[in-house]
This record gives sequence, C-alpha cells and structure tokens, in this order.
Amino acid sequence: MDAQDFIEVVDDDEDVRRMLVMVLESYGFKVRTHDGAQAYLACEKSKERRVMLLDVRMPKMTGVELQSHLVKTGDDIPVIFMSGESLPHETLAAQQSNAITFLWKPFRTTELLDAIASGFRQYDARAGSPPAL
Repeated sequence: MDAQDFIEVVDDDEDVRRMLVMVLESYGFKVRTHDGAQAYLACEKSKERRVMLLDVRMPKMTGVELQSHLVKTGDDIPVIFMSGESLPHETLAAQQSNAITFLWKPFRTTELLDAIASGFRQYDARAGSPPAL
C-alpha cells in the first residue's frame, strides 16, 4: 500500500459506505464515497493511484452501466463489483466485464483487501504500459 492509494466507493447504501470508510481508512487508504453513479460522474476525477468499489444494484444507473460508461470514456479505473442482492443477469454482466472481481455482501475484509491489491496491480500495469494506438 502506498500513501497515494485511493479508493472510490460508489454505493447507494449509506451504511455500507460508512462501514467501508471505517475499514479502509483503518488500513491507511484514502476514501471518497459517492451515493450513486451520477454522484461519481459529477465529481472531479482523481489523479491519484485508485481503485473503485462499485455496487451492482443502484437506482437510475446500475454499477454495470457505470463501469461500461467509464470504459467507453477512457476512465480506466480498476473496478471491484460488490452486491448484496442481484438478479442473475446483473451478476452475469458484472462477472463478464473486465472488473477485478465480484464480491458478495457481506464479504470478509481479507477478500476485500486481496481484491484491492489486485486492483492496484492492474492500475500499475495500465499506467506502465504504452498507450493503445
């Protein structure tokens, strides 16, 4: 973990956001929360080394839709999907995306930290590779 490690949490459940902030900050991460896809899209994009924890089921724009939008617009933040309840087609779409992993809520802290570490490895690999032509 680096002093610049930054986690974007996008989840419509305030309790989940609050819990993730407490856990992640206790491990030294900087955390910014968003109560939905639109809130994330409206904020300024961080220039720090970052990973996103993204809820699958949210009103207005789902996590899968947000991740698809990010890919189309060139925001290559590594995504870790999480869900407490998802329909089979939502779960399948999330698992077939280029996300790091899919975590079922409630998940263990070790699962979360392992997924985040994978996300930062992917971030570093993307940052170190030459741009696509």
